[in-house]
Parts: sequence; C-alpha cells; structure tokens
Amino acid sequence: MSHVLAESKKKSSLLSKAFVQAYKQMVANASRQASGNESGSGGGSKKSKSAARRGEISTEEAADIMNVRPDSTTLEELERRFKVMFDNNDPKKGGSFYLQSKIFNAHERLKAEVAKSQATEATEEKQ
Repeated sequence: MSHVLAESKKKSSLLSKAFVQAYKQMVANASRQASGNESGSGGGSKKSKSAARRGEISTEEAADIMNVRPDSTTLEELERRFKVMFDNNDPKKGGSFYLQSKIFNAHERLKAEVAKSQATEATEEKQ
C-alpha cells in the first residue's frame, strides 16, 4: 500500500514540476516578446500578438515545432508527424511532458489552420 502511495506522490510531483516548468517558459516567452515589441523589433501581426497574450501558439511557431509549412501541408501529413513526435516524447518512455504539450498545441493550431485553408479552397472551387 505504501508503495502505491509513494508512486502516486512521485507522479504528482513530476506533473507539478512539468507544469511549473511550462508556466515559467510561457512567462519568459511572453516577457521576451513584450520587450521585443516595445523596442520596435517585435514585428508580427496584431492577430499573432493577441494570440500570444491569450497564451495561444502562433501559426509560425506551430509550423516550426511540427517542421512543416502551414500553406503546403495536408491533414494526413500533419497527423503522421504528430503521431510520431507525440509518441517519441511520451514521458513513460523517458520523453518530456513539456515537449509533448508543445507538440499537441502545435498540432491543434495547425489542424485548425489547414482545415480553414481547405474549406476556403473548397468554397473557391464551387464559385
């Protein structure tokens, strides 16, 4: 029984550490982006700046993480890359929960962008 409790505490501790690490990274990224924007070297669109303020990932960052070009990837290619990258970073296999979270968020962002792009193409074809 005590072994089960010890394992549970260990997993809880690891999850807490991963969450704290992810939060610290988010704060660091936000402050870096804010200081870059104040100096005039920030660049980027209003849309990506507001997404960063909400804690969302930008399309450009998502594409970098997944190593794809958002304008030329297909849902099938995106799903294939996601499965490989997500499985390779499984914490049970010695991977990183933080990286797995970044991959998941990048996948979700790009999936939405690709779906939107394909819907726009389908609408244009009908006209």
